[in-house]
This record gives sequence, C-alpha cells and structure tokens, in this order.
Amino acid sequence: MQSPARDQPSQLNTLPVWPSSNPLPSVTPACAGMSLIELLVVIAIIGVLVSLLLPAVMQVRTAARRTQCANNLKQIGLAIQNYCDSYQGSFPLSTHGASDYDQSWIVKLAPYFENVDRVRICPEDPRAREKLEDGGTSYVLNEFLCVEGSDAALSLNHLRATTRTLLMFTASDSRGTSRSDDHTHSRNWVRNPFTRNWSRVVADIQPDRFGGPPPGAPPEQRAVGAANYLFADGRVQLIPAGTIRQWSDVLDPKQNFAAPDRCPDYP
Repeated sequence: MQSPARDQPSQLNTLPVWPSSNPLPSVTPACAGMSLIELLVVIAIIGVLVSLLLPAVMQVRTAARRTQCANNLKQIGLAIQNYCDSYQGSFPLSTHGASDYDQSWIVKLAPYFENVDRVRICPEDPRAREKLEDGGTSYVLNEFLCVEGSDAALSLNHLRATTRTLLMFTASDSRGTSRSDDHTHSRNWVRNPFTRNWSRVVADIQPDRFGGPPPGAPPEQRAVGAANYLFADGRVQLIPAGTIRQWSDVLDPKQNFAAPDRCPDYP
C-alpha cells in the first residue's frame, strides 16, 4: 500500500481568506483642548485657594513683624539697663529735658546698638521712612521717667516695682516724625474731662499697632488690636488695645497706668 507524500498540503489545514467589506477604522488621538466651562471652573478653584491662603500669609507676615518689633524693644530695654548701670541708675533723657538733642536717648543709646536705625523703627510703622530721614523713632520713652516733676522717677533706683512700670511705648501715627517726638505726654492722659482719657492716649501712643482698624479710625474704634510694651524690668509684653482702654478709663490721675509702679498686672 502506497503512503501519501509528506510534502502534499492537507486540505483540512487550508482556510479560505475572504476580503473584508468593513475594515477597522484607524484610531487617531483625541483633541486635548479645554472647553470654556472647564476653564472657568479651574479659575474659580484657583480663586478659592488664593482666598483661603492669603489671610494665612498675611497672619504669618504680621506675626513676623510683631516679633521683630518685640525684639527691637528688648534691645532698647537692654541698652537702657546698661546705660543705667553706667550712670548710677539714671534713665536717659528725652528731648524735653535735654538742652541739646544729641543728649536725647536716641543718640545716647546708639553706642549700645549694632544698628540704631534698625532698632528705633518698628517694621509695621507706616511712617518709617519719614522717621528715618528726620531722625525720629517709632518708640517713645515714658514721660514719667525722663521729664522732671513731683511724680517722676528719673532713676531706676527710684522704682519700687519695675514689673509694674512701663518704660517704652509705640508712638502714635498721628504724631510728628522729628527727633523731638521721642517721649510720651502721659501725665495728660488721665485728667478732667475724664471722658476724653482714651482720646488723649491714642493721640500719643499706638495701642492698636497690630490688628487694629485702618488709619484715621476714630478713637472709639481703636480698642481692637494690640501693641508691644517695654517694662522697666526689661520684659516686653503684647497687650490688647481693649485692656489699655480699660486701664485709661479711670477718674483719678493717681491711677494713671503710665505712672511709676502703677501699671496693673496683666497675665
């Protein structure tokens, strides 16, 4: 019996190939464009994010400037303590008591600073440039400690409670920018008519330097925000403007919170 040839193709393994009448369509990449509605949605999301982040950024910026202001006052306090050590306890003079402006505390304390121009200007002071040019300062010395009077304490040795004696304040933005504006007029804060105590305080110092109302706000709106204060013991404390107003609402000049040893305790 004859066997079939091995190289003969099998009909069972051969399939007919029919032409396709519906060839597969070619695939092209889709367009990556953005519709107007999608663009507006993205812009709206970005706006919401900015509105959420901006207050946080402003708070960080304000906190940094508040800290720098406190550091300035701490350096001033350290310089005054060194000055008192060198002059048998006497506080430096202001331009009110000095016959020569070169004897005022701004000039006399300069050797104790690495950069007196940087220290005497608060970073939050809107009139900083003017004060630098005019030789002024953002901080003012307590009148009770630098201007003679029966109620004055012109020496550190005359204080009974340095922890309750305010040494330095932040100057009001409504004051001048010259070197002569280097001390408070705190003896006039509490006097008749006593209903105007607060108005006299905010005309002299800036109790709402940080977080206060816009410039030009009337006194009745100035009891918000806070400011840094230097005490005679060298510490710096941030005190709310509302607390300062409470301290000023008294009917007896002897209760003036700026008087030596008279500042109420603040936690």
